[in-house]
Amino acid sequence: MINRLAGLTWLVLFATVFRTAASAQEKDTLTITLPQAEQQFLQKNIPLLTQRYSIDSAKAGVITARLYDNPQVTFENGLYNHTTRKWFDFSYEGQNTLQAEQLFKMAGKRNKAVKLAQSGVKMSEYQFYDLLRTLRFSLHDNFYDLYYKQRSLETFASQIAFLQTVVSVFTAQQARGNIAPKELVRIKSMLYDLQHDHLSLQQDILQRQSELALLIRVPPGTVIRPVLPEGAGEKPQALTYSYQSLLDTARENRYDLKIAQETVNYNHLNLRLQKSMAVPDLQVGFSYDKQGNFERNYNGLNISMPLPFFNRNQGNIKTARVALESSKLQLEGQEDELAHEVMNSYQLALQTEKLISEFDPGFENEYTIMMNEVEKNFRLHNIGLLEFIDLYDAYRNNVLKMNALKYDRLHALESLNFSTGTPVFHP
Repeated sequence: MINRLAGLTWLVLFATVFRTAASAQEKDTLTITLPQAEQQFLQKNIPLLTQRYSIDSAKAGVITARLYDNPQVTFENGLYNHTTRKWFDFSYEGQNTLQAEQLFKMAGKRNKAVKLAQSGVKMSEYQFYDLLRTLRFSLHDNFYDLYYKQRSLETFASQIAFLQTVVSVFTAQQARGNIAPKELVRIKSMLYDLQHDHLSLQQDILQRQSELALLIRVPPGTVIRPVLPEGAGEKPQALTYSYQSLLDTARENRYDLKIAQETVNYNHLNLRLQKSMAVPDLQVGFSYDKQGNFERNYNGLNISMPLPFFNRNQGNIKTARVALESSKLQLEGQEDELAHEVMNSYQLALQTEKLISEFDPGFENEYTIMMNEVEKNFRLHNIGLLEFIDLYDAYRNNVLKMNALKYDRLHALESLNFSTGTPVFHP
């Protein structure tokens, strides 16, 4: 009875540990679609969330620019009255003064500063959307690349498992003297070559998983398994657009171009502000003197203004003018760069679509079926080792190149989205 209870206890413990391990394994594997990844990216990505605070900071600058200068009040009382021999004498015989001053900015300095700050807000918003464009491209590109690399890895794994079985059989047969040692060496060499390529592909997958995990903020070590719908990216899309239409779309939606345009506007506003700074401000004040002036309880009006004889803000005006001209040139360069980017991505998309359209859609399935027959016939000794190795190498290269080509096509379409600044294509 005791042995039976002990056995049941160990069984329960084993089941508990197994469930815990299975649950941990499930938690360590994340199966995710691209829309789900993008939603998680928008909610959790650190650089994106940080950039939002930059917008709030720029908006706070507008609030600061709208504020008026505070009035300044000065009160003075006699420390010691020698006549009455009193300290801090506030009596009728005591002396005290009061001054109140207010600065009035001239030449529209305040309004110009507000417009300059508002331009800064626009640039912060454009920087956020340009960062979003860059990170979204990285998210999509990593997602597609990881998906097709994992498919290639599955091909490697099945081939390695088959060859390991063949090596075991050949080793046994070679020990009995049924096959030549050179055949075992050839098949082992092929297996080791596959295992090396398998390891290299695993390292690439780990790097892609790490980059994707950072973008969507999942714990380190999580195995991400991207999911794509059947036929993703197979419909020709780039041919339906012209280069000019894509270029016009890019000019409307590229936020790095808008940043360059707003930089010109910002520098223009700054030049106007610096010119207005050459106009002196007016300071108006009121003063009261109890009995230290020519009459008792003196009241006076103060008006002061610096005379712009020497400092007329010449240096800052020149700096602002140079910055304006420089930003205009940078805008021209940005427009040229944008046109080249759209053209390059458009031509790349056309080339990949043309290449993939020349492949028979059923070729992959036919090739896979054929290779299953090759493996079967090799087991039955209907084909020789050299023929088997040649066919196996050709099949492996075909699978890898087809997966790479499918990724290249999606990468080209995403590059077009990136260069136009908007999701024109939906792979």
